[in-house]
Amino acid sequence: MKESEIRPQQLFNRYLELSRRDIERFLSDRTRFKEVSCPACGCEERKPGLVKFEFSYVLCASCGSLYLSPRPTVEMYKYYYQEAESVKFWSTHFYRETAEARRQEIFKPRALLVGEWAKKSGIKSNGEGLFVDIGSGYAIFLEEVRRLELFGQIMGIEPESNLAKVGRYRGFDIIEKRLEDIEDGEVGADFATAFEVLEHAFNPLEFLGAARRILRPGGILMFTTLTVSGFDIQVLWENSKSVYPPHHINLLSTQGMRDLVARSGLRLIDLCTPGELDVDIVHNIQRENPAIQLPSFVASIINAPDDVRTNFQNFLKANELSSHIRVIGAR
Repeated sequence: MKESEIRPQQLFNRYLELSRRDIERFLSDRTRFKEVSCPACGCEERKPGLVKFEFSYVLCASCGSLYLSPRPTVEMYKYYYQEAESVKFWSTHFYRETAEARRQEIFKPRALLVGEWAKKSGIKSNGEGLFVDIGSGYAIFLEEVRRLELFGQIMGIEPESNLAKVGRYRGFDIIEKRLEDIEDGEVGADFATAFEVLEHAFNPLEFLGAARRILRPGGILMFTTLTVSGFDIQVLWENSKSVYPPHHINLLSTQGMRDLVARSGLRLIDLCTPGELDVDIVHNIQRENPAIQLPSFVASIINAPDDVRTNFQNFLKANELSSHIRVIGAR
C-alpha cells in the first residue's frame, strides 16, 4: 500500500488547510480550554512536547504519550464537529473520492481480520451474534463484514447525521449518538470495532469504558489509532501530518496504550503495530518539503531501493515501531 492510494496529497492538504481555518473560526478562545492529565496512564507530570498552530502538546513523564493540553472542552468539540468545514469536507469529498481505494486496501482486509479473530476467540459467529462498528462513516466496512455472513446483526454507531443517513441508505441500523452517550443495556455486541477514533476522543478512558459497556461478557473489541512510538511521527515530529490539532489530540505510546486498556477494565489480548506506511509517509513529506532536515540514517532509508524500504517497514511492524497501532481487548 502507498499513502497516495488512500490519502491523495491534494485532497489531504485541502482538508488540513480547512482545519487550520476552522481553528480560527471555532477554537480561537483559548481561555475556555481545559488542562488534562495523561489520557493513557493518568499521570499528572509532563514535559513540553511540541507546539503546532499555537496548540501545546505535552509528553507524559511516566508513559511517554503525546497529548494536547490544554484542549477544547467537550462542548466546544461537539459544536466543532457539527459545523466545521474540515469535518464536512472529510465526510463528503475526501471520503467519497477515496472510498473504493479504501475498500480494497483497508476495509476488506479489516473485515477478514474480524472474521479471523471472531473464530479464534470462539464468540458467536454463526449467524446469531451482533457486530457493531463505532464511527461507521460511509458504512463501507459494514458492507464488507456483511459479506462474511458471520453475524446475525450488523450495526453502526455514527454521531455525524449525514454519515448516519448514508449508513441507513446502505441498509444498516445506525445509532446516531456518540459512543459515550449510549445508555447501559442499549447495545450488547459480541464483536465491536473502532478504527481511527481514539485519537479524536476528548477522554480516551471514558471512550474505552463506553466501548466495554456495549460488549456482552466475553465480547471482543478491536480498535486502531496512532501511536507516538511510531517511526514517522518520531522522525517528523511537528512536521508530521498525524500530529494535527484540533483533530488528533491523543497520540499514546505503546506503553501508554497498555496502561489505558488496563484502566478501562478490558482484558488485553493482542497489541501490535501492523502499519504499512511509515517509510512512505516520511519520504512523501520530505519530497513535499525538501527544507525539512532528516537525520542521515533516515534519509538513507527513505531513498533506498524498494526492497530495503520494505524490509525496514517490516522491521518497524515486528518491533512495535510503526505509528499505526492495533489493539484487541475483551470484556
